[in-house]
Amino acid sequence: MSRLITGNIYYGFQVVNEEFIREIDSAVFTMEHLKSGARLLFVQNQDDNKVFSVSFRTPPEDSTGVFHILEHSVLCGSEKYPVKEPFVELLKGSMQTFLNAFTFGDKTMYPVASRNEQDFSNLMEVYLDSVFQPNIYKQKEIFEQEGWHYELQQTEAELIYKGVVYNEMKGSYSSPFTVLMDRIKKSLYPDTIYRHSSGGDPQEIPALTYEQFLEAHSNYYHPSNSYFYLYGDVSIEEKLQFIDQEYLSRYEKNSFDTSIPLQQPTGMTELVADYPILEAETADDKTYLSLNYVIGTSTDRELNLAFDILKSMLMDSNAAPLKQALLESGLGKDAFAFYSDSMVQPLLGITLTHSNASVKDAFVELVKTTLSSLVKNGLDEKLVLAAVNSKEFELREADFSRYPKGLTYNIEVMKSWLYDGQPSTHMLYEEVFTTIREKITDRYFEKLIEVYLLNSDHCSLVVLNPSKTIAADKEASTQRQLSEYKSSQQPDQLEQLVQSTQHLLARQGRADAAEDLQKLPSLSLQDINRSAEPQVPSHEYNLEGLKLIHHDVSTQKIAYCKFYWDTSVVAPEQIPYLVLLAEVLGQMETASYSIEELTSEIGIKTGGIHFKNEIFGAAKDTGASYQPKFTAQVKVMAGHIGESLDLLREMLYTSALDNLTKLQEIVRREASQMESVLNQKGNEIAASRLMSYFSDMGAYQEQQGGVAYYRFIRELAEKIDQQGAEVANTLKDICTVLFNKQNLIISVTGTPDLYGEFAANVAKLDIQDQPVVNKPKITAQGHADNEGFMSSSQVQYVVKGYDFNKLGFTYSGKMQVLKKIMSLTYLWNAVRVKGGAYGGSLMLRRDGILMFTSYRDPNLQETLEVYDQAYRFTEGYEADADEMTKAIIGTLSMLDQPLSPSAQGRRADRHYFEQVTGAELQQERDEILSTTPEDIRQYADLLKAVTEQNYFTVVGNESKLKSTKVLFGNLEELVM
Repeated sequence: MSRLITGNIYYGFQVVNEEFIREIDSAVFTMEHLKSGARLLFVQNQDDNKVFSVSFRTPPEDSTGVFHILEHSVLCGSEKYPVKEPFVELLKGSMQTFLNAFTFGDKTMYPVASRNEQDFSNLMEVYLDSVFQPNIYKQKEIFEQEGWHYELQQTEAELIYKGVVYNEMKGSYSSPFTVLMDRIKKSLYPDTIYRHSSGGDPQEIPALTYEQFLEAHSNYYHPSNSYFYLYGDVSIEEKLQFIDQEYLSRYEKNSFDTSIPLQQPTGMTELVADYPILEAETADDKTYLSLNYVIGTSTDRELNLAFDILKSMLMDSNAAPLKQALLESGLGKDAFAFYSDSMVQPLLGITLTHSNASVKDAFVELVKTTLSSLVKNGLDEKLVLAAVNSKEFELREADFSRYPKGLTYNIEVMKSWLYDGQPSTHMLYEEVFTTIREKITDRYFEKLIEVYLLNSDHCSLVVLNPSKTIAADKEASTQRQLSEYKSSQQPDQLEQLVQSTQHLLARQGRADAAEDLQKLPSLSLQDINRSAEPQVPSHEYNLEGLKLIHHDVSTQKIAYCKFYWDTSVVAPEQIPYLVLLAEVLGQMETASYSIEELTSEIGIKTGGIHFKNEIFGAAKDTGASYQPKFTAQVKVMAGHIGESLDLLREMLYTSALDNLTKLQEIVRREASQMESVLNQKGNEIAASRLMSYFSDMGAYQEQQGGVAYYRFIRELAEKIDQQGAEVANTLKDICTVLFNKQNLIISVTGTPDLYGEFAANVAKLDIQDQPVVNKPKITAQGHADNEGFMSSSQVQYVVKGYDFNKLGFTYSGKMQVLKKIMSLTYLWNAVRVKGGAYGGSLMLRRDGILMFTSYRDPNLQETLEVYDQAYRFTEGYEADADEMTKAIIGTLSMLDQPLSPSAQGRRADRHYFEQVTGAELQQERDEILSTTPEDIRQYADLLKAVTEQNYFTVVGNESKLKSTKVLFGNLEELVM
């Protein structure tokens, strides 16, 4: 590893500071490029999943979404790489472990990650050219495609707005949570940049001109306003030389002011706004009430960490005192809190959902009274300790799901670096935890409540009311603007609009020149490991009649223990109750603990105990079509496994399921949360419903998260006051048959000593042992209802597909290459680029599921037609050796993503249950590596056969679905 010396200059970069961050086992070097003024941070360690990013401070001056549109647009071709979509070409043919861009409220980030050294250099080079030398100045069509434009196919046709970001934000603003966050920022920061929508308000996006768009790039995408970041086992001097010679050496420092001023305290303010609901919905119990507080500045690490912990302590479980008070009050059906420190002045929000505007004063008074009582009487000592321990466990575990560690640290770095603080501020936590623990005994958190909440001089109340007319009013306003604009145009101007539309469509349909594509840096198959990633071994044991699996993985002394109960023993009509059971366990008192005590014990002694429902595909030679499981996952440090098992047994066998008050509260909360899912995840709802038509597994999943479950929980919430005892008895009956040694498999991921500790303590569970009686399984309905589900969304989610196994086709790894090509070539161009949707993709699974999906799509019938014509693209597919190599490499990149220790255990469990062998994984890889254009062409019959089954579902805008009602077997309003 290179050794950089503080004060020395390396290729124009002077090292201004070095420190070792023990928490992430990394040396951190802060540098400045002397000529251009660019800042650079290098986090040096042995992680082979390297990360690079370049970020810019981008404070918006309005809500036109200019920086969001720029984020999309600069990745649409550059000086060195003049192809239409370099970003997509990289997705097609890179071994990237992350490739995307982010628009925040005050910054724009362009991060990439890869484990392959050459690939990492390639990604860096394309991204640097994209941000500093984009083709946006040469091709206005990029702005029109990604931002917005007038579309007019013929002079007599209807004039419409179209654009990827425009439709993305129409979808986003269909969610009450987007509207709520937008209004909260407006209420707290009325004089600063945070009052604006950085993503863009659909009503304001069309006000953005091409000239303003270019000016924003010219001003803000300058090295003097840039923040470079490199992480991992990186050849740093080589990278510094490249960045300097190829880009930064061309620039001189500039003094353009991008500073972000602080909002002066506003006192207590109130803001009332509306969000859309359907005409058929009741407006009762649909208001969101939110109390919001500005908390110091983002550069204060102790204060930020303390408030993150305090938020959890007050609101993150049903035992949390403020959440408990809100739920028990009956003022609303659910309550949550959020703490956002990705802005110069962080905010804490306390939100009550499914409430009414008439109780706003009671809500404010209850929050203040509860907080005052906590200050006066003191917070429960164990509650405080549990919240602190849980946060520390989370930081030490450093499991960031799909994000590489280096990227997550990059985001954390920007929370102080962007505001001229020390870059390392938010990576440090050990000393801060020590300080917080020392101060706990001196009413530390109580003082924070008193100073920053009860005595706040910078807070707001936001009342977000449901409106049956706001969506129609906005649509009418948009149509009026378009009509007036069209009427104002002379015949020659209308003809010019038609020509502009045709010109854009022609560009979108035109293939990139071969010589331009060849300019993009790429890998060869020689750069790729031809061997599949080795499977984590599964060692089977039988201990006192229990079947145990051990996955030997290094886990930093954390044991990941997972319990799988086969739910085939549960009657079909009870399957939806399993979701409720997963919510109830851990939220009810037990024989030994009150709910407050139980929550504290879990936080003090474990990293969390969580319940959920999962489903696996069929194991070979079993005759079953799927394997449904009810699971419990326990995360625990070495030395505490026995205590964690004691707690798990308490929850499984002694939870007070007949606490009807708490049960009613949980059911209502679950119903309100499901309603939120409908507003935000229309693509998942549509896909779940579609699979229930033809897939037994899909039919089962539909009972636990789709429209069927939505109907179940909605009806249950309506009658829970009268039928609470019946529901409690159903949950008890399920527990009696489910938590049984005969249908249990336990998985332990960790080192052998952790498995040994688990085995020595497993008897503490005292699992019941009784004969297993399997019930009939849920099966697919076997026909297509082709349903349309109408919501308050302004866009559509269109899904079509079938089970290709039923049509005589057999899975091959080559299908994964088909999936990559269809998603990033055909659907990207037809659904996203030309259609204006935010996304479109092909889902294709080993078990036979094949589905076309679109996301935040302004179209409906046109998208279905795109799906139906997919086979024509495939049957005519041609690709040279370079293009085919890219498709293969891009496919393999999805198989070779690095996994955290817990994720390695989860994948090993799936392979165990589905009996996937290493030989099969290697066969799949070999099939991918050997895919040819002829193989892709042969899948035309597959795609045609699937679409001809004509199985589809749509979730989307009410008027759009009604205008195409002839397509549907059934139209239904998704209302609560």
